[in-house]
Amino acid sequence: MKQLTLTSAFLLLNTLAFAWGSTGHRMVAQICLDHCSPKAKQEIEQILGNNYLTMVATWPDFIRSEKQWDFTKHWHYISVDSGVTVQQVIDSTAKTPTIDNVVEAIELMKKILNDDAAATKQLQDLANKNGATLLSGSIKATALAFLIHFIGDIHQPMHVGKTADFGGNTISVMYFSKKTNLHSVWDGAIIENEQLSFTEFAAFVNKSHLSNKGVWEKDGINTWATESVKFRGKIYEALYTNKNVDKSTNLPSFAYDYQHDFIAVVYERIAAAGYRAAFVVDEIFKE
Repeated sequence: MKQLTLTSAFLLLNTLAFAWGSTGHRMVAQICLDHCSPKAKQEIEQILGNNYLTMVATWPDFIRSEKQWDFTKHWHYISVDSGVTVQQVIDSTAKTPTIDNVVEAIELMKKILNDDAAATKQLQDLANKNGATLLSGSIKATALAFLIHFIGDIHQPMHVGKTADFGGNTISVMYFSKKTNLHSVWDGAIIENEQLSFTEFAAFVNKSHLSNKGVWEKDGINTWATESVKFRGKIYEALYTNKNVDKSTNLPSFAYDYQHDFIAVVYERIAAAGYRAAFVVDEIFKE
């Protein structure tokens, strides 16, 4: 597997956009709350205090502007290049003592919420070393916010991206006549163009995908990432077969057809993330 150079890795950390944006992450949190057990809801409320899960679900993106939290930037994604499986990447990074990607970050947060002393110390030590302020001064509140956020991230196909284009960040496109990049289209543009609130979105997604809940929630994290790789392939196919070019920039141009073709994929990925997040917190806070 090719390794990122220090320069390219630094560029990736500082250009990678926010998966799903605030609306998408709040949708995942809302669906999670709608489907987790009463016991899990009680535990979540106790951990968060005056905060709401739908609010703190976006916190891990907001703190990325703070230098003290730079060490978490690569926790939001995992790079899986063509010809390499998700499991191969997981096996490779598991050999290091550091948290190298979103898969390892999710597992760390699960352990912290399960009162694992070593995992709790690992995050606390990282925060102390970098001068980072925990959410509400609580290691568990911080872990819960990260957990829900990262489950959303791993379901965004371009957050299980290719190293060569930094998850689509270096692929410039025009979206509804606005210059952007392929990653940003998937992080927020598709969702925001629907012009609905996160509660309206969540209600619709819940109703339209509830029949899949029982199947999706039992899948493991490897499957979550592998699904994103599959959908990522469709995104690249649409890019390479696109015949619409913006005359002023000579860039691939997308608008209503693309929105129509892929909004269903966005709904499906967010629904799956929400149901799986509910299943995970139920397992952590089981009766």
